[in-house]
Amino acid sequence: MIKANEFLDLCLKLGFNFFTGTPCSYLKPLINYVIDHKEFNFVDATNEGDAVAIASGVTIAGGRSVVMFQNSGLGNAVNPLTSLAYIFRVPLLIIVTHRGEPGGEKDEPQHELMGNITIEMLETMQISWAHFPNNIKEVEIVLNKADKYLKQESKPFALVMSKKNVESYTLQSSKEKHSFHSEFKQEEHFTVPYNQRHTRSEALKIINKVTGKDAAIIATTGYTGRELYEIEDRENQLYMVGSMGCALPLGFGMAITKPKLKIYVIDGDGALLMRTGTMATVGAHQPENLIHILLDNEVHESTGGQGTVSGGVSFSTIASGFGYKHTFSTDSLDAFEDLLSSASSKGGPTFIHFKIKKGTSGKLGRPVITPIQVKERLIKYLNKY
Repeated sequence: MIKANEFLDLCLKLGFNFFTGTPCSYLKPLINYVIDHKEFNFVDATNEGDAVAIASGVTIAGGRSVVMFQNSGLGNAVNPLTSLAYIFRVPLLIIVTHRGEPGGEKDEPQHELMGNITIEMLETMQISWAHFPNNIKEVEIVLNKADKYLKQESKPFALVMSKKNVESYTLQSSKEKHSFHSEFKQEEHFTVPYNQRHTRSEALKIINKVTGKDAAIIATTGYTGRELYEIEDRENQLYMVGSMGCALPLGFGMAITKPKLKIYVIDGDGALLMRTGTMATVGAHQPENLIHILLDNEVHESTGGQGTVSGGVSFSTIASGFGYKHTFSTDSLDAFEDLLSSASSKGGPTFIHFKIKKGTSGKLGRPVITPIQVKERLIKYLNKY
């Protein structure tokens, strides 16, 4: 066994100072140590997939990230690992515990199947891996191997952790309690019939005009990113592909890493419903530079127009309850522009819910620029701040 600091001190020397993930009893010594020591930054994600997306945002913005979770949650991380971290080539260090490890101690029934297929799942996703070090001599060897791979391949690398790899470490500090309130609560007043609402393209043109080139823009997957690209392709924009619901956690990771730069996340109703939990993370950590925009047309448009359940959801109430500082809802294009303009000068997090109708601007193409090229030029842009 090793001590938590023997592993984490070397992580720090290699630049890994941001940690996120979800708890597991195997991870308790590492998580507790990171929370206790201010040289590390720890965000407790609401689920494993969000943790991967948050860490990806931090990494793209210039940090180095470690994602930790139990192998029972590996399935929840598959989507962002394969369609975000892999597609955009984001180098993340992953620590996944091996509950239900074959030949190990008897564990709870829910870990039996995942314990048998954990390694197979990693290899199927083409994620290189190594066993977590269990003695001091292995720590430097294993971490240097992972560090070299991350720098050369720009893809995730996993350390598979057994039960008795790390000695117990008791949390010394009390967990910080997050208290918050929304300063501006506004009732939702939607007066325009669905077919008379404005289109996504009209909304994106307003966003494009208001934000300019002095903010980073993260556009959710589907037609949103494709239409934003068609309006004007800019170095400060990232078009999500796949990884549905991960625009907000990715943008949150960027926001906490680049606090002097405004970060705009353009979300969709189907995507936000899929990963609503990140809104709680945003509310808890209060990134003042984050502006979260929801373009809500009540359908999954890019997959055929199937309806979502957003028509009966009060998103601004949810955002207020999660702790966003400012929350707004409207179906007026003029009001939407005014809200965007005022949000740029206020401390957030800010949530703007804009009701739109379905429909695209003519025959919609796809970006010619590749996801890797989009990421690389965004990194150069973010490095200025």
